[in-house]
Amino acid sequence: MSTGALLTRAGRAAISLAVAYTISFLAMAFAPNPNAGPLGYVPRSFATTYQQPRFAKQAASLLEQFLAWAVRLLTLDLGSIETYTGVMSITSMLVDSLLVTLIYLIPAAFIAIVAGTVVQLLAVAVERGDLTKKATVLGAAAVATPVFLFAYLIHIYLPVFVFRLTNSIVELGYDSQAGPLRPRNLRAMLWPFFTMTAYLFAIQLRAAGADLSQYAGEPFVKTARAKGVGVWGICRHVFPHSAARLLTVLSSEMLGIVLVGLYVVEWVTRTPGFGTLTIDAVGSRHPGLIFGVVLLPVLVVVTVNFLQDAYYELIDPRVDPVS
Repeated sequence: MSTGALLTRAGRAAISLAVAYTISFLAMAFAPNPNAGPLGYVPRSFATTYQQPRFAKQAASLLEQFLAWAVRLLTLDLGSIETYTGVMSITSMLVDSLLVTLIYLIPAAFIAIVAGTVVQLLAVAVERGDLTKKATVLGAAAVATPVFLFAYLIHIYLPVFVFRLTNSIVELGYDSQAGPLRPRNLRAMLWPFFTMTAYLFAIQLRAAGADLSQYAGEPFVKTARAKGVGVWGICRHVFPHSAARLLTVLSSEMLGIVLVGLYVVEWVTRTPGFGTLTIDAVGSRHPGLIFGVVLLPVLVVVTVNFLQDAYYELIDPRVDPVS
């Protein structure tokens, strides 16, 4: 892939963001606002909803509003919103909610990715041809299980585990008045942490199994076994062949599934992270908030895909990603 191809993909990324913004704007322009009536949505993350008429019913033309919001997005001027502790800028709220999510999601993702990959590597290294298939089927079944069931089971057993560990009743609810790094809030994040760890482990078990299973019967694996190479030695031989593909699957193909799971988990566990804020944004109809929660995941996806293409071009040019 040439530098020109990378520039082309960067242009596609910009177009993707523009399309996502346009679709969001048109939805705000023509969809009726349920909060304009006496019965509206009650958000968890803040105190008020957007009660103005849709863009198509406002005094300024749609083109003027479209361009004005485009400039505001580029300058991160998304407006402000009234919370239970005072008025707060929407940009700051997005940053704070994203911080809450990342505090538990990053370690959950790391543990799940490492554990899922290691399990599938061991399934390949062990001389049992059906083991990789069984592990892959197990991962597929776990992915098919609704993520809120993981959250429900952890909600039942986590307080019991904490009680037995500490021999006392510990408050596990999130305190929105305190910072995310306070001990109580870190304890509260155990619920979404364990839920997302189990969910992401299932995703990785399925993704790694689908890719690594092809190496179970490869000649170099059989030769390594015949020479008496240990299980971990075979794992070290197999992993480099699949590392780039696993990176592709994790960074792009599975990202949408992870985001959907994130929204469900945070809403069920009452965690004031990015997933909860996204649901509140849709229900409250605040334009700046909606544009922020829609465009930020799109920005992450297109950035990750662009970095993936750059990796193939600059570091591993043997692999040519599908255009």
